[in-house]
Amino acid sequence: MGEERRRCHLSPSLAHLSPSLAMIADAVYRPDSVEPSLAMIADAVYPPDSVEPSPDSVEEVPDSVVEEPDVDEVVECPRCGTFHGSGVYGSACYQARRNTRMCTRCGLLHEDYDIPARFLYAMDKFDCEFFIPDVDKLVMSGKTIILPEQVVEKLEEKKNKEDEPKSSPQGGC
Repeated sequence: MGEERRRCHLSPSLAHLSPSLAMIADAVYRPDSVEPSLAMIADAVYPPDSVEPSPDSVEEVPDSVVEEPDVDEVVECPRCGTFHGSGVYGSACYQARRNTRMCTRCGLLHEDYDIPARFLYAMDKFDCEFFIPDVDKLVMSGKTIILPEQVVEKLEEKKNKEDEPKSSPQGGC
């Protein structure tokens, strides 16, 4: 099939300005028309009739990683030095480390009550001997300590002393 091609030509005004540009333009050819053949479109759109599905010859490969059941072995933790399960950085390690810091007198973790003691009662740290004079009579509502009446009276006296204006010595200036 003989395709007829035409040469691209520069306009005469550009040809006299650049002879090398005229040579490049003479070397470029383009066909008269670009029409896709119907045979090419038919092959691209419709699959041939002779295609047969291949049988499943691929076998499933078993998992290479052996999954072990979750066993909570109690081992000595290198992080906190206590015996617990569920790994080094798990919740059991967190709870074990937290339990080691609990007060032996009252059974509370004082750092949980440091901020309320500082903001509510202007105390640097929670002191269980001040807030809980008798551990056997400790009353709690959730994690809230219900203060005994004698402790409330001590806190009110402390607040009243801080609120009194400090008397300054009267000098004769």
